[in-house]
Amino acid sequence: VVQMAQIHPHQYLYFNFFADRKTPERLQSRYATDYYAMALRQGYEHILRQAPASIINVKRQGRVSSPWQINIDAQILPAAARSRFTHDPARDPDFYLENTAINPPPPGALKDSFPPVLHRFKVYDNTIMTISTPDLSRVDPAVANDYRALHRAAMAGAPVARGGGFEVHLHGGRLAWVKEACEPGTLMRKFRLDFYPADTGRLPNRLRERGYFTISAFGVRFDDKCLWAMRLPDFALARARLWQSVSEGDLLWEAEAPLF
Repeated sequence: VVQMAQIHPHQYLYFNFFADRKTPERLQSRYATDYYAMALRQGYEHILRQAPASIINVKRQGRVSSPWQINIDAQILPAAARSRFTHDPARDPDFYLENTAINPPPPGALKDSFPPVLHRFKVYDNTIMTISTPDLSRVDPAVANDYRALHRAAMAGAPVARGGGFEVHLHGGRLAWVKEACEPGTLMRKFRLDFYPADTGRLPNRLRERGYFTISAFGVRFDDKCLWAMRLPDFALARARLWQSVSEGDLLWEAEAPLF
């Protein structure tokens, strides 16, 4: 009861009161945070404050097949606010909403945020939801430049694969892919990476049977290109697979060991 009062309005979250809550993001590796994605209402409200006079095209986590499925939490908003949100798969989203429910990143991965995160909602210094964007003009210029630099570093290597209209580059422990002349709507679909550690002891017990971590993220657009980039985990990988969508399942790239 004490904890429920402390973390309101997220009192529906359950964390063991004796767990390590002081180390940033520690709980994320042990709990399914915000499993029902109820924090997303706060995300919608935050976006409305950032874009006060426009219709907002939003992509939230998961597959959205009809407008009302943007998120049930949006139904709690006043009608005027609710009508500001749309889901148009034929154009790029203005914002991405994503809760960090089920797939914590592997240790040593995601030292940067991809795409650059505009805002984080936290409980006990543990991220339960992020707001990000494919439009780097909305991002702090220093953060956007860091992202571009990461992508340029990865692109220093020759393409290692092509698929889905993308070229995949791998260089210096960095992975990037690029789609030239990228049509609107391409970034509505998520990228997904499956990592198979050479040492399966890197996997939490619940993932050892399937044998891999999964990282999901959305891409960005600049210079009329669709891009995504990341630093690879700092441990040896036996295998990696890259998809552009969990729901459609289009395989873009698959690499066998050793990656580095």
